[in-house]
Amino acid sequence: MVLEALSQSDPRLRQSCAPVARRDLRDRQQQLEIDALLDFVYGRAAARDVQRGAGQVATPSTVGLSANQVGIMKQICIVDLAIGRPGYHDIRVLVNPRIVWQSKVLRERLEGCVNFPHWWGTTRRPERVKLEALDRSGFTTTVDVTGWAAAVVCHEVDHLHGRLFIDRLVDPKKAHMVTDADYPQYRKLHAAQWDKLVDVSSYAVTDSPA
Repeated sequence: MVLEALSQSDPRLRQSCAPVARRDLRDRQQQLEIDALLDFVYGRAAARDVQRGAGQVATPSTVGLSANQVGIMKQICIVDLAIGRPGYHDIRVLVNPRIVWQSKVLRERLEGCVNFPHWWGTTRRPERVKLEALDRSGFTTTVDVTGWAAAVVCHEVDHLHGRLFIDRLVDPKKAHMVTDADYPQYRKLHAAQWDKLVDVSSYAVTDSPA
């Protein structure tokens, strides 16, 4: 199964995903679907390595992925909680993830999304979150993360409920337009220095999606 990121205009990005029954995780087809999500992010060896507990995977194409980003309308996401630690991976498959607590302290960070490859911007997310989910074997797991990992978890859980990072931008009228050619320079500059801006306010929503 080869997956592709949906375009930014695809209505499925604004739809809530269906929960996955614990018994369905025993189904071979469901496990192949999870493998395909891992492959999209980390390459073909990822599903095998994660299953074995091995730590070496390919350089990821993104730090997280929710199933509906590639057209699978189920509450499944992939996150690497070792973000910001070069050479390390802590890859988690989270099924039916639910944030059960979040800090009142918020932190501004730059975010992007594979479905909006040329749009970036500053969001405001909780500095720490606690989350409950099922793993791919159907066991209940708890995640307690801070910093970048907390932002990634929030980003992916938002996706599963039809919410996008552009809805969380501090100023959606001043999102950053970053082409592939611009990206190396963009990574070196502070966000406040970037002057290629785009108004994405017509795409953002502030109320709960359907």
